[in-house]
Amino acid sequence: MYILYSIFSFLLWPVIVIGLIVFFVRRGRKKSHPSQDKEWYLQFALSKEDAVSQLFLLLSLLFFGVTLLAFNRDFGNLLEWRTILFITSAIGLVGAYYLKTIYSLIFSLIGLTSWWGAQAVQWIEGKDIKTSALFVGLTFLALLFYSLGHLHEKQIKFKRFALVYLILGIISVTGALFFFSTKPGIGVIGEMTKGASFLGSWQLTLSLFIFLVSLVGVTLYSAVQKLLSLFELLAVFVLACLFGITAFLPEQAMFVQSTQYYSFFSGGNELSSAGILWAVIYNFAIFFELLGLILSGYIRRETWPINIGALFLFLLIIVKYFDWFFTFLDKSIFFIGAGILLFVVGWFMERGRRYMISNIKVQTQQVQQ
Repeated sequence: MYILYSIFSFLLWPVIVIGLIVFFVRRGRKKSHPSQDKEWYLQFALSKEDAVSQLFLLLSLLFFGVTLLAFNRDFGNLLEWRTILFITSAIGLVGAYYLKTIYSLIFSLIGLTSWWGAQAVQWIEGKDIKTSALFVGLTFLALLFYSLGHLHEKQIKFKRFALVYLILGIISVTGALFFFSTKPGIGVIGEMTKGASFLGSWQLTLSLFIFLVSLVGVTLYSAVQKLLSLFELLAVFVLACLFGITAFLPEQAMFVQSTQYYSFFSGGNELSSAGILWAVIYNFAIFFELLGLILSGYIRRETWPINIGALFLFLLIIVKYFDWFFTFLDKSIFFIGAGILLFVVGWFMERGRRYMISNIKVQTQQVQQ
């Protein structure tokens, strides 16, 4: 029972974190009426009353899930905890669309994703199936969220829902590419490729097929409706192919001495030829994905993709500095260089971000005139 309560608490944290980010962003912005604010969709709550009502609705959803858990325990655990998580998340998703509540939508999407992940673990338990299939399924869902986000932009009333789907998709995909571009991530890829094919579980195979068909269908439909550019369409399909290949990889020896584990600060083992290949692929993928995100924000004349892309690009440069130079430089020189690098990179990126945002504002004003 403690684990179940922890799961519901864990699902609430993303809502709180995203809410705090939006709160501090709004403090720095000039207040205006929602009808006069062209970026009104960046507000998860249009008023204080709306925020309070959404919070109470989210709490009622959480209490509903806890109540189901309690009744289920009293009746002898007739349902698995995963079933209760699915029921609660599904009801929250329906309620979010009916009542237009953002908080419930975030909780429900994360809950449904967590349900599939837990269910997939149950499907492969005892079958020695590659865990890479689980990773592929989750990344397909993240890409599907991204395409669904643009699809929701077709109607103004779902504009804020579109932002939720887009942010969840972008952060998930970027986080995966970010991690697997590092040496620890390369080691995890090697571990995930151990075992039998995912075809040994028909449930997992069927769900991956459904995710892939849904992703292709939604992405193509969004492109036909001119909600996705050709550049974004190709990016989604390239990333889907990159992640999908992982499920079919044979066992990969990513390090020269595969019996030892990689330690981030001690340097670890030397990468093998396969490890170098995948390191190059994922480093190129994360770099061009972030540049594409910034470019997409510039083309769409939206500032939030530029800000997110610039933030992740800054973090990527810093992480790569630690990943590449920590074991090769004297520690005093390393940290002095890190300080200089932080200052220079931060200065240039901030100037570039402000320049792009100012150009967007000027172009928008010219269009309005």
